[in-house]
Amino acid sequence: MPVTTPVTTPVATLGVCVIIAARNAARTIPAAIASALREPEVAEVIVVDDASTDDTRDVALAADDGSGRLAVIRFDV
Repeated sequence: MPVTTPVTTPVATLGVCVIIAARNAARTIPAAIASALREPEVAEVIVVDDASTDDTRDVALAADDGSGRLAVIRFDV
């Protein structure tokens, strides 16, 4: 009977990507970003600013925790 050896090579951990659609959300976006970044399984948070007329983009960028997991995309139309 053949002898089997268990595989001990770690399996790559998959992460979750959180996409936050935002329009004129400067007041609420920091809490949404912080909540997502607190979760250990979240690998990336993408904020999509849909032509906000307030400072949503700047506020979102300021909410970055420095982990390199936040991206902010802005659409002007």
